[in-house]
Amino acid sequence: MDSIHDDKHTQKRTSTITNLTIFGVAVCSIVFVFVVLRYITPVNPDAKPTPFKVSHGATAKSIANQLAQEALIRHPFGFELMVRLTGTGRGLKAGTYQLSGAMNLVEIVNRFRVGNVVLRRFVIPEGLTIPQIGQLWKAGEFGTAAAFEQATRNPRWRQLYSIDAETLEGYLFPNTYQFADGTPVDNVIKILLDEFDKGWTHALSEEADALGFSTHEIITLASIIEKEAKADDERPLISAVYHNRLKRGWRLEADPTVLYALGNPERLLRRADLKVNSPYNTYRHRGLPPGPICNPGMASIKAALRPAQEPYLYFVAIGGGRHYFSTRLAEHQRKIREIRRRVN
Repeated sequence: MDSIHDDKHTQKRTSTITNLTIFGVAVCSIVFVFVVLRYITPVNPDAKPTPFKVSHGATAKSIANQLAQEALIRHPFGFELMVRLTGTGRGLKAGTYQLSGAMNLVEIVNRFRVGNVVLRRFVIPEGLTIPQIGQLWKAGEFGTAAAFEQATRNPRWRQLYSIDAETLEGYLFPNTYQFADGTPVDNVIKILLDEFDKGWTHALSEEADALGFSTHEIITLASIIEKEAKADDERPLISAVYHNRLKRGWRLEADPTVLYALGNPERLLRRADLKVNSPYNTYRHRGLPPGPICNPGMASIKAALRPAQEPYLYFVAIGGGRHYFSTRLAEHQRKIREIRRRVN
């Protein structure tokens, strides 16, 4: 009899536990549905994508509030809870994200988790100086020109990349880059210098050695060629003129070096400018200037390494981005007079 009684008691207890379990599951299901509807589902299935900017140092709480204010999530608590559960809270990356109120909370959190930020193009044309690149940085709304220039002055860059110069002028490689909003400017400088290192191969370094030039001297010469040349086919010819002058110990008499010494004013060079007292004035000082006068592209770098085998010593602009090359001073001066008569 006791055994039968115990079995009935056990069955009753099991039934009670089962009922409680079913009830608990039901309650959990209701809570889950409530949470989904309250926090996870999209705010507006018809919403269009919109840029959402996360600043450096932003917390999960501040981002959650901003998301809610811009109607991208239903409630800040849902976002904070989700990033805490997924361990995303401390790894939220700064930048601009493309988000929409049509996305559910899981999708939005996942964008932050992987750092799926919007990248924007940053184009550096050949022949710009550091201040000019800084102005592009400002114009692109990546940061201030002052911050960009200041970052290039850090002496650790010259140590890390073995740059034998006072500045990074000449070593910020012109190219098209992709950066996220808020990318630290130091990261950008490193990428530009790495791009230069990638382009300046061991083979090019050996070519410079064969010519008796250092890397810095070749980049300096390439920067002058970059400022003078408008047509690619003339780069080796302009290079030949400067190589020939250097071999003879002549002054280079390159107008762009004088303009650089003057701070690159937006006007034509004047005769009085040729007297400026600067080591960059190649009308007064023989040989190459102390360093590059801009950041040259690969075409000019290769031209500096591979001058045309021509005896030219002079050239003058004749319009249309072209130049007239000559070997004798009399011929050069005659061409200048001809051009002036045509202009006048």
